[in-house]
Amino acid sequence: MEIHELNDILADCVRQDRRSQEKLYNYTYQKLIGTAMRYAGSREDAKWVFNLAMMKVYKNIEKFKIGTNFLGWANDILIKTSIDNIRKNTRHQRIMAPVDSSFVEGNKVTLNEALNSLATEKIMEMVQRLGEKERMVFSLYVIDGFKHKEIAEMTGINMNTCKWLLGKAKKELKEMIGVLNEIRLSK
Repeated sequence: MEIHELNDILADCVRQDRRSQEKLYNYTYQKLIGTAMRYAGSREDAKWVFNLAMMKVYKNIEKFKIGTNFLGWANDILIKTSIDNIRKNTRHQRIMAPVDSSFVEGNKVTLNEALNSLATEKIMEMVQRLGEKERMVFSLYVIDGFKHKEIAEMTGINMNTCKWLLGKAKKELKEMIGVLNEIRLSK
């Protein structure tokens, strides 16, 4: 979709034109469902969170400045909606655990090399198998590029716990990759 066409659709969405809302939904879905998948435990959960985010997009569309980065704006709403959904489902569980720096800092090259060798679909499948908080922290830190302090502020999780959850996620992914490699070698 070209930028002028998107701008026309956005202008029509401000006027609550249903056809334009449908076009915007389809365009945004194609571009951002991957973000929802990173935070959700399943495809159905990702669709649910995506729909919640799109409701917020439609509700706040008049606040968006047409001509600026719509997908960036919508992606921020989607990430925040994903985090809110995780918080809601967690029921205020508190995780207290020491930070093991070997998880956080160790073997980055090995994990990166292993991830580079896998298909995107397989990586998404593995990320979805992580626990809810591990998946959220991993996605925010590794994929979306937030710092631990920012993650702590957004999620309400202690910064050291964020580091521990990231390390735990990386360790679990390494184990999943190891099992996958063993299966490949045994064939």
